[in-house]
Amino acid sequence: MGPSKAGIPGYEIIRELGRGSQGVVYLVRREDTGELLALKMLLTRVAVDSNAKKGFLREIESTRVLRHPNVVEFRDSGSSGATLFFACEYCDGGSVDRLVAQRGGTLPVEEAVPIVLQVLDGLAYAHRAEIPGVRLTDGTSEPSWGLVHRDIKPPNILLASSGAVRVAKLADFGLAKAFDRAGLSGHTRTGAIGGTIPFMARPQAVDYKFAKPEVDVWATVASLYWMLTGAAPRDFTSHVDPVFVVLRDATVPIRERVPSIPHQLAAVIDGALIDNPRIAIITADELKRALQDAVTC
Repeated sequence: MGPSKAGIPGYEIIRELGRGSQGVVYLVRREDTGELLALKMLLTRVAVDSNAKKGFLREIESTRVLRHPNVVEFRDSGSSGATLFFACEYCDGGSVDRLVAQRGGTLPVEEAVPIVLQVLDGLAYAHRAEIPGVRLTDGTSEPSWGLVHRDIKPPNILLASSGAVRVAKLADFGLAKAFDRAGLSGHTRTGAIGGTIPFMARPQAVDYKFAKPEVDVWATVASLYWMLTGAAPRDFTSHVDPVFVVLRDATVPIRERVPSIPHQLAAVIDGALIDNPRIAIITADELKRALQDAVTC
């Protein structure tokens, strides 16, 4: 499909990278620079939904202000007719969930932990970043500090090559929110739950609107658990409401899934997955130090 068919002047579409219920992502070449980018378009039929449009624009706003080696970098955004789009750097290694599938369903410790350590660097940055111009419910806007992602999971961790080095990058900030203004920006309806339930901590299910950075930390260690075991930290069955499982059930100790996980690493993972009555490890830096200590013992 050429650029004229896509309705995005200046970009040549090479192939589709992925598609969801609200948007489609293409690998494109920017015609003026030749750079390969990932271009995300909001589907036209979805753009009439005000909530979907707000979420897409929020993802653009969030990605635009973040500049860190472990966060996907914003390049461009705009509209063409009824089509909204934004372009960001292309990560040639794909997503972590695809890597896990290629590896047969799990990753070894020596491959999974370095990915997660980089994710935690990106999170530590996002959780402290200045977010200019957060719009409040009264119509005014003020600068804010700290962005909580609220949807960390393996499909939202992308991999890029930098020479011989693999770099992990956080993507998809469509649910992100300036947490020090939680409840003041009007982004989320009261009672709404957003995120991906198998990677959702109990406090996020209880009070999504006021989610703090620790829910991202929990979701990151839940992603590590999944990389190492091929399973979510909690057991979900078809006959039980998954939100009820998050609210009621404790996580399954990781060595019950894979007994070969080293004891020190298992202790850190199991401890970080404690989320009732509160999340045990609340900062990305704290979890990074604990994981580094565990794998160097």
